[in-house]
Amino acid sequence: MTEVRTEYLAYGDRSIPVQVPMRTRTLVAKDPSPSVPNISDALTEAIQTPIAHETLDKLVSPRAKVTIAFDDASGAYFQTCRVDVRQVAIEIIVEELRKSGVNLSNIRLLCAQGLHRRLSRTEMETFLGKRLVLQFGYNQLYCHDAEDPEQLIHLGYTPRGFDVEVNRAVMESDLFIYLNTMWAPFNGGWKSTAVGLGTFRSIRHHHRPWPLASGQSVDDPKNSSFKKLVWEQGKVIQDTLAEKGRRVFTIETVYDNGEPGKDLIAAFAGHPTEVHPKTLKAIENQLLVDVQGQCDILIAGIPGAECYSKFSTMNPILVANSAMANTVMQFQGMPLVRQGGIAILAHPFTEQFDERHFAPYAEFYEKLLPQSVDPYWLWENHVEDYANRPEFIHGYRYGFSYHGSHPFFMWNSTGIPRRYLSKIYFAGARNFDAVRRCGFEPFATVEEAIEAAESELGNTSKITLMHRPPHFIPKVSKT
Repeated sequence: MTEVRTEYLAYGDRSIPVQVPMRTRTLVAKDPSPSVPNISDALTEAIQTPIAHETLDKLVSPRAKVTIAFDDASGAYFQTCRVDVRQVAIEIIVEELRKSGVNLSNIRLLCAQGLHRRLSRTEMETFLGKRLVLQFGYNQLYCHDAEDPEQLIHLGYTPRGFDVEVNRAVMESDLFIYLNTMWAPFNGGWKSTAVGLGTFRSIRHHHRPWPLASGQSVDDPKNSSFKKLVWEQGKVIQDTLAEKGRRVFTIETVYDNGEPGKDLIAAFAGHPTEVHPKTLKAIENQLLVDVQGQCDILIAGIPGAECYSKFSTMNPILVANSAMANTVMQFQGMPLVRQGGIAILAHPFTEQFDERHFAPYAEFYEKLLPQSVDPYWLWENHVEDYANRPEFIHGYRYGFSYHGSHPFFMWNSTGIPRRYLSKIYFAGARNFDAVRRCGFEPFATVEEAIEAAESELGNTSKITLMHRPPHFIPKVSKT
């Protein structure tokens, strides 16, 4: 009989005990990095000593029109230990601008949610605070609308022919400021502006499935094609602004991996190209865990919430994305599980949908997945319909719903793992039919899934268990 030990896995909104073979390798996160002593002081210092940029007082005149764009709910979906940096930073920036004579009526706050759903003002109060939301009226605090032609401007194309279309505020403001909250290497830099204030026309180029992709993680910046494509779009934005004698002023902040509450560990301000490497270093110092050698079987729990489910609930497509993009395919160097290996993900996997916020998701699940689970086939045959469907556009603009294209973005993350692994198991599933509809194999328990995996790959297979949360990213090297 195989000797076992007890480990605990995330399982939706709780954790469950599981029995794993004694030979299982368990990976854990680093301790949280030291937080900044005073959030206001750290942000003030960053803003007043920007990197590769002039200070705010030299960038504005009393008649300047200023836009402060900020990450939406996905930018900091987690609970913070202290006041959210977006509130503190905006208050500091507004004070600095007022000292330079800028009229409050000439300052706009722009929620950069890209093709995510719009946030209500009461939802924005949870991270901006009620005072800021009330201080900036409906015409001064609003969400980016990727379907409103009057808000948009097409800047041209990258050398590879990719559209660059963004909110007009980026170009037409005398000073454009972007406030970013970093929780993964995937975020920040030019992605903030190119994606957060982009449109389907421009975002489709790097959010589409690539059937011939090499399988690098988007959280591996040096090797990620996604990062390169977004940076090409950022170069067009940068060059267009340079013709006007302007540059984006960005503030990038980094949170630790604390649970349940996270805290600020770093803040930098200046030009995106020079600022982003510093935030990457800070977040990688916190999240990267060195790992030697791949495994045959990967075991991981999937939490009950992530960035896209903020103010809502998880659904099967979000669960699949969390398991694939943020677990199996979140690595640096090489995947944690080898090619031909098996992934065992623990989650209740129910069939619930928030019909208001996720209307395109529900139809994608009900009508498209029974036809095929292949992301490339689904994209090529249906994404244009969903992206341009009048009822989905109306829901995105006025109904606080995700854009019609968004479920495709999430589903695309299943493509490479499905091709790369021999099996993908969901253990602890309450709805086996939902798991099968998504093209995975369901099991009642993790123990049953381990037994099935060992029968496929042998009872001496190398097993690795990722103990998350707290969050970490394995940096995998050869043995």
